[in-house]
Amino acid sequence: MERSKRKSTFVEKILNAPAGSIVYREPDIVLSHDNSARIRKLFEKMQGREVLYPERLVVVLDRKMTGTTDELMRDYNSIHDFMEEQQVKHFFDCDKGICHQVLAGFIRQGLIVVGSDSHTCTAGAFNCFAVGLNKTETAFLWKKGKMWFRVPETVKITLSGKLRPGVYAKDLALWVMGMLKEENVNYQSVEYHGEGVNFLSIADRMTIANVSAEMGVKNSVFPPDDLLADYLGDYAVLGVWADENACYKKELYINLEKVFPLVMTPFPENEIKGVGEVGEITIQEGLIGACSSGRIEDLRVVARLLRGKRLAPGFQLSVVPASRDIYIQAIKEGLIDAIVKAGASVLGASCGPCLGSSHMLGAETKRFISTTNSHSMRHMTDVGVEKYIASPATVAMTALRGKLDVEIAYPENVFEYWTVPIEAITIGTGEDRKNRNIWNYADIDHIAAEQLFPEKRTYKIPIECAEAMRPYLLAGLDGTFASRVQAGDIILAGEDFGRGRLIKHAAIGLVESGIAAVIVKSVDRSFYRMAVNCGLWIIIAPQILEAYRVGDQITLNLEEAVVKVNEKPYSLPEEYPVFIEMIRKKGLLQLS
Repeated sequence: MERSKRKSTFVEKILNAPAGSIVYREPDIVLSHDNSARIRKLFEKMQGREVLYPERLVVVLDRKMTGTTDELMRDYNSIHDFMEEQQVKHFFDCDKGICHQVLAGFIRQGLIVVGSDSHTCTAGAFNCFAVGLNKTETAFLWKKGKMWFRVPETVKITLSGKLRPGVYAKDLALWVMGMLKEENVNYQSVEYHGEGVNFLSIADRMTIANVSAEMGVKNSVFPPDDLLADYLGDYAVLGVWADENACYKKELYINLEKVFPLVMTPFPENEIKGVGEVGEITIQEGLIGACSSGRIEDLRVVARLLRGKRLAPGFQLSVVPASRDIYIQAIKEGLIDAIVKAGASVLGASCGPCLGSSHMLGAETKRFISTTNSHSMRHMTDVGVEKYIASPATVAMTALRGKLDVEIAYPENVFEYWTVPIEAITIGTGEDRKNRNIWNYADIDHIAAEQLFPEKRTYKIPIECAEAMRPYLLAGLDGTFASRVQAGDIILAGEDFGRGRLIKHAAIGLVESGIAAVIVKSVDRSFYRMAVNCGLWIIIAPQILEAYRVGDQITLNLEEAVVKVNEKPYSLPEEYPVFIEMIRKKGLLQLS
């Protein structure tokens, strides 16, 4: 079908290509924060001298909460000098707020927004294609102004009804996360549709889009509507949206009137349950705010619940407004006064506690409840602290009682979606998975990056010593692989390839060993971009794996985007020439 006649999803429209294609596009906004000092070093390593489009950069120093280390001060000085040198207009110094909230002050709908932070996806609330990239990709963008993207398939979620009193956007975000755990949504886009969207404020939409990073999806996006037009001060609804009858990978439905208060249990299980399912556990400390739930609407809820009351004895509650403007507005409305008089601490506008750059835990803390999503707080588990995630209202109510509690308890409180624990599968002794040049693990889903390369070895083998990685490749999956792998070999794998902690050594080691391609049913979002940027060709093609039988021959043609199983060709989606060159040259850095 001609592209002009094809019914397109939002992301197919904004990237102007069908799902699965590899395209090369110019983002409208390139966001970064305190990691801009490291991005600068990578930019200069690429022989970059002048940022190609300084007017597209948005740089916000937002990690500092209290004090700074010598290293951070040096980073800040480096960033200040570079911003002045490059004449970056949109540079925001410390304490202006969190980058995702600051960005909301001048964003427009229908843009391509990228950033060196996984929660860049928050801008999907503004009808933008908003995704996180890594530091190397951001440095490349500073120099070249363009970046490759794989156009994701799309999941359509239709919302009906309206959230009940005492149920908030964070509860809905957790509901969606729990529901999608039962689906294979790796690297897919999520669109929100239906009359239920009309009852979600822009702040609600930001909270929901923000959690995309933890869902494993590529991005989430809301439609342009009257509410967004009013927020942006437009006289008419502008933006980009999917065609009616566009083709979706999945279509799901949520009745907002059925949603109830939820909580996410500690890492590594991260199970989502109704608050009533968990029970009245004792909790010693809480955090409300940051980029997930630090907007004025959130602070109004917290102040309403805390006003005229006192926190439970010994409970430590910290509240972090998402920006200085929100902080000032909260002072004007008397919200800060109510929160502080209840016994809570209000911290400066930053994401310091979420990042872990500021010490939060009290000596007696055994359980910690927070509105923040970030995986960077996993370190709490390492020191024996259980971290729970919930809405601002649930955290506030818990702070008042010292036990997990909700504003309004509903009789239905058992979350219907649950996830079967994933157990790592290893190849048994005497089982040979290699035939011809094919390593066949197509029947194995959820192969973790840790199985591809042991994390403990990453501390002993520098990233530059690729040859030294070879003896440990696939050590957690197939003990025979490292000694038998040869240049030109192909790996086949099932769903969710490369899941878990991001281990760059896995991709670099496979490239060094000569792996020609990895063909998978689906792949972890973060692992995919990291691996491809290292020059590892990952092909997402379940139809090839379904056709393959042991003994078949697979041949690859990167330039023609064709894979043959025996003599039957399988055409891959369009691949932009820069992508092909990147695979040929073994990495994004080689293109700079």
